[in-house]
Amino acid sequence: MIILYSITLFVNAALLFIIEPMVAKMILPFLGGSPAVWNASLVFYQGCLLIGYAYAHYGSSWLGIKRHAFVHLGLVFAAILLLPVTLPIHWFSTPTESPTTLVLSALTVSIGFPFLVIAAGAPLLQKWFAQCRHSAARDPYFLYAASNGGSMVGLLAYPILFEPNLTLSQQTHFWFYGYIGLAMLIALCLLVYLRSFSRVVADADSGVNQSSVDDATAGDRECTITLARRLRWLLWSFVPSSLLCGVTTYITTDVVSAPLFWVIPLAAYLLSFIIAFGGAKWATSAFMVRRQAFLLLGAALTVAVSATSPVYIVLPLHLLAFFATAVICHGRLAEDRPPAIYLTNFYLWISLGGVLGGLFNALLAPQIFDGVFEYPLMMVAAAFARPFIVGAAAAASKKMDWLLPLLICAAMMIVIEFGKTMPSLSRANLHLMTFGIAGIICLSFASRPVRFGAGLVALLLIAVRFPPQYGQELFRDRSFFGAYRATYDVASKRHLLFHGTTIHGAQNSEQSTRLHPLSYYHRTGPAGQVLVASARSGAAGSKVAIVGLGAGALACHGAASQHFTFYEIDPMVERIARDERLFTYLRDCPPKIDVVIGDARLSLTNAPNQHYDIFVLDAFSSDVIPVHLLTRQALELYLRKTAGDGILLIHISNRYMDLAPVLDRLAMELNLSALIQDDFDLNAELSAEGKIPSRWILLARDRRVIERYTKDPRWRALDGRLGGDLWTDEFSDVLKVLHWR
Repeated sequence: MIILYSITLFVNAALLFIIEPMVAKMILPFLGGSPAVWNASLVFYQGCLLIGYAYAHYGSSWLGIKRHAFVHLGLVFAAILLLPVTLPIHWFSTPTESPTTLVLSALTVSIGFPFLVIAAGAPLLQKWFAQCRHSAARDPYFLYAASNGGSMVGLLAYPILFEPNLTLSQQTHFWFYGYIGLAMLIALCLLVYLRSFSRVVADADSGVNQSSVDDATAGDRECTITLARRLRWLLWSFVPSSLLCGVTTYITTDVVSAPLFWVIPLAAYLLSFIIAFGGAKWATSAFMVRRQAFLLLGAALTVAVSATSPVYIVLPLHLLAFFATAVICHGRLAEDRPPAIYLTNFYLWISLGGVLGGLFNALLAPQIFDGVFEYPLMMVAAAFARPFIVGAAAAASKKMDWLLPLLICAAMMIVIEFGKTMPSLSRANLHLMTFGIAGIICLSFASRPVRFGAGLVALLLIAVRFPPQYGQELFRDRSFFGAYRATYDVASKRHLLFHGTTIHGAQNSEQSTRLHPLSYYHRTGPAGQVLVASARSGAAGSKVAIVGLGAGALACHGAASQHFTFYEIDPMVERIARDERLFTYLRDCPPKIDVVIGDARLSLTNAPNQHYDIFVLDAFSSDVIPVHLLTRQALELYLRKTAGDGILLIHISNRYMDLAPVLDRLAMELNLSALIQDDFDLNAELSAEGKIPSRWILLARDRRVIERYTKDPRWRALDGRLGGDLWTDEFSDVLKVLHWR
């Protein structure tokens, strides 16, 4: 029975965590590849788990255990009628003010019912096992570890096995067959359960061993499930759930803007459940709690001083801090688990905490915060949720729990204000010194949760009061698609636009150079070479399409006779680019300029065929180019909208993805002439002017169109020898192009 139930729970959970990234990948192309799609998806998955757990908990009370088991089996087989998974693609064709609502609605109609059925499977199977006459039935929580093991295998199998080897259509069919197998396993578990259930009834009728059963049941019912205890379950599940979303957003926005990184925090989250409910005694030990304090403080300090490099230190620090917190919180849940009779009630409250954590990050935080502040806020909550590791002798010092952190806060303010008067001390060094010393003092509070948590509050409040950013912050806000900052760099007299830690635009404030494109779009760079040559050619009325707006700098390479159309998915980016206090490219550059809001692939379908003379792809989500803009179908769309003698210019600068092989393969498949330029070698003068290294690819149907560039040694030909995979809307292997520079 243990083997049967463990295998069924394993498969049940694996299917859940295969379908999650699979459907998210189906949705991502229509919302710009934004990391927020994953957070919104997590809210849906957690909400389904909550509803499934509520159904598992209350169903037996309303229907009776045996009748409920048959009803559930009927629902399992009924869900087959709604498979394989299909997505309502036409819903995404119209821009919406609430992408989160769109994601939730699409998930509901595509996988809602099957997902609910599988979500209810874990608590129901454990409940059936708890009713059986088996020696392990009194404490069936070990099956929760088996379930989370299946979750982790499914999660890791998707990017490693499924995505590189199967198209999306093949993935949906594979999942469909897996679901049928799960339905058979559940039916077998139900059969075994009913046989055991019948034996229990027979034993009750005959009086065999009934006294021991009554004693056990009575003992279980003596356990009191108070409201305070349920609220503790809620807290210990809420904090790691919110931290999961927070650390994922922070890492993919500010530290490593690479695809698939959401897999790592989620895997750590699942592993913490396996450890905690697998019986690990060290999950809440003093050793673990002390290490968590060190990691949590270190992660909080990097946020306080805006330290995002070196990546090989900052990234593991945040992941380990999150993992240690999840292990401790889930360890406390495992220690406080009630008898098996309250199993479904216990899981219901855990699920509720998880849903509230996801809702806070995905729905509430973007409305009330203009940055990713929910992440440090949950660090503070994690500090307060830690267990005490001191004896009763320390009770006399409780009055200092709030006083000492307040003294630290006051001392830090004095030091920073005094340090500002010392011209020899840079702002960066002042922050490192002040926060470093305060952090060491705060770490001495590690044994006391309240004092340690208050200490973190003090550190983070000072960070908000004295932000360690270089230059004057002019603008900060966030949307569904990301967090944006605009700053003024006093030294270079330049406005900068950031999406996460990636520069997405820059403009000089001095009148003489105000309309000189900077960063990746410098006049001497690949984009400048191509667009300036087009403007000088005298082609009156030539039309240029640009996917990705940024600050609008590319428009200043154009002539007054040209017409530039920018395609931008995020309305907030257009508001920033049109704010004359920040950037004036759209107002002052020579060409006529239009901005079309919406996903480029969807918006471009409304443009006339062969309409543009130059097509520029310059779309990024922080530092990542959305995959759906680099597929065969995407390039075929761009070519349809470009004149026969037109050219495609694609920006592929990236810290973590080598996209040249992908474009090389696409050019070969579509019989295009292709050139690439690595504009990496900058002298001191160009760097001072604001130029940033970049990498661009030039494509054309007719090689004669780009003849002039083949004679330029800065451009070199792509001839299909880079060995890239053919990316389509059905298939892309991101892992293969990942690299570290």
